[in-house]
Amino acid sequence: MSESYETFIYPEGRVIIEQGEPAMEAFLIESGKVKVTMERDGKTVELAELGEDQIFGETALFKGSDYGATVTAAEETTVIKITPDILDAKIRLCDPMLRALIKMMMERQRRSNAALAEYQSK
Repeated sequence: MSESYETFIYPEGRVIIEQGEPAMEAFLIESGKVKVTMERDGKTVELAELGEDQIFGETALFKGSDYGATVTAAEETTVIKITPDILDAKIRLCDPMLRALIKMMMERQRRSNAALAEYQSK
């Protein structure tokens, strides 16, 4: 990765993002592992374990959302912060076909997230 990216190192057990907080950035795992959990009806449910070259917190890239899960370092983990502005700059540099495909997929995900949130609030 480029040196212009902001990286962070989290020790094992450190919460990186918290369910329900405003989603401001996503993270690319450079090394290490994280556990993704969700609080549901007073219980903690483990959703996934993610490792190198995987992204979490992608809700932030859809702007105006809250994180839907908590992500905790399962071991010492180095991550690269991805803000919506960084993603937008990368998308602008893409081939027009890829740019259209990425934007379409992001819009569909945005609508799916909104529909799911509305359904869950009923």
